Amino acid sequence: MNKFNIEVNRYDIFNWVVGSSVFDPIERCIDPTRYETFDTFIYDSKTKENVFQTEEYEKFCAEVTKLKKLSRKMKKREVESICEEICEIAPQYVILNN
Repeated sequence: MNKFNIEVNRYDIFNWVVGSSVFDPIERCIDPTRYETFDTFIYDSKTKENVFQTEEYEKFCAEVTKLKKLSRKMKKREVESICEEICEIAPQYVILNN
């Protein structure tokens, strides 16, 4: 397993939160045809393994999930502002199989 550097984009967070994208912000940084993200791990469809991630990854996913639930009752600008804040805590890498 290797660290794979990623750069999460606040627009990808926003699009996922409001339902404009079928890929979550981390899936946009990796190959979504092979990997599927979950709150604590990334599923590798090639190897059929769950690759558990860092605490930073888990915190980021929790915040994105929380915002996705709350965003329906929020104004667009509020959601955009929180997406910017969440982007600051995004993981810098994920752990993936070779």
